[in-house]
Amino acid sequence: MYLRTLLLTISLLAPGCGERGAQPDQSARPATAPSPAPSPAAAGMATGFNGERAFEDVKTQVGFGPRPAGSPALEKTRAWMIKTLRDLGITVRIDEFNPVTPNGRVRMKNIIAEFPGEKPEAIIIASHYDTKFYKEFRFVGANDGASSTAVLLELARVLATQKTPRKQTLQLVFFDGEEAFCAEWNDCLNGKDNTYGSRHMAEQLVAKKETDRVRAMILLDMVGDSDLRIRREENSSPWLVEAIWSTAGEIGYRDHFANALHFITDDHMPFLQAGIPAVDIIDFDYGPGSAYWHTAEDTIDKISPRSLQIVGDVVLRSLPRIEAFIR
Repeated sequence: MYLRTLLLTISLLAPGCGERGAQPDQSARPATAPSPAPSPAAAGMATGFNGERAFEDVKTQVGFGPRPAGSPALEKTRAWMIKTLRDLGITVRIDEFNPVTPNGRVRMKNIIAEFPGEKPEAIIIASHYDTKFYKEFRFVGANDGASSTAVLLELARVLATQKTPRKQTLQLVFFDGEEAFCAEWNDCLNGKDNTYGSRHMAEQLVAKKETDRVRAMILLDMVGDSDLRIRREENSSPWLVEAIWSTAGEIGYRDHFANALHFITDDHMPFLQAGIPAVDIIDFDYGPGSAYWHTAEDTIDKISPRSLQIVGDVVLRSLPRIEAFIR
């Protein structure tokens, strides 16, 4: 992901400030905030999400070593992920594509795990599972890639055991090729050396005229930091932000879902640009001054099962509110 501007102390009541880049099309976003009706969490319902089990999935991914797109290590990671999902009885689809990169064409694969609902309309919950490529040092991406991927795998375990019929279809999507091959996102391919997997999926939805079928996209990225503080991402669809942050406040996680803003370019942007409501749940403050981001310090000792638990609980407990709003 690329941090456009980080605003550390902006209150949501203050007027907007700072320079923004080009904004995505807002026309498809609902203008009304979600209903303040209590979420299931308000009644004390447990989600079944297990942060310790998710932490084990972070360790497994880190154990494969650096996992850049097209690498043998990512192929091994992918095989493990697919087996994990299919062993749960989940329908898994592999979407292979071969984009042009600064390193030539690279074979990439998005993984899509689907939980059918009564309606074809879908909610996507997504993460990237590749890591940034570095020659200079060993980058294992415990937070940047592995943490959000682990949360999705644990969400899959929870959703696979739920017996209540769903109204909307749910898709857990694991994007390949989020990270740039060049040093920075804007260094190569006219700024297109990034978000290969999410751009591919959004382009396919547009080409097939299926954008209306995806009613919301929830992106997770860098969610394992032991000092978890997730800011509201300003590009994100306001109604989705409100649904998730309101739920977090209800269940006692207000300190971890902060009422401050930052601007991130990430895998949610292609969906926003396609007119699909989307939100980025990301804690970019990783280490002092984000000092651990894209460095050899992004290691398992920085990751907390408690942070994974918080994010998993908030996502699961937000879903009924989001589903009620889009029906």
